[in-house]
Amino acid sequence: MRVTREGHLVTVINVFETKPEQQQELIDAWICFVEEVRGEPGMIGAALHRSTDGTRVVNYAQWRSVEDFERFVKKYREQMDARRLLAERVDPHLYEVVYLFERRDN
Repeated sequence: MRVTREGHLVTVINVFETKPEQQQELIDAWICFVEEVRGEPGMIGAALHRSTDGTRVVNYAQWRSVEDFERFVKKYREQMDARRLLAERVDPHLYEVVYLFERRDN
């Protein structure tokens, strides 16, 4: 998985607002889910980020097309909704990369 402006990939960024005491449980549940579905057509990859204050988990995922993502959501809606119970608020959106800066000397 990589951030790029090429290839017309679909990026899903999903912000989960959670309680600090539930953050790790949410992360563990989401990792388990991704491991179960990682072979789905069009799925390129996923990354989870945790906020250091314990109140958020961000899921960054890439898909080959909007159609692949929508097919996935339709197929797994119940499983995703079950994991959302660990969050107080869930805010998913589709994005496209419009700018990218990368240092080449690292």
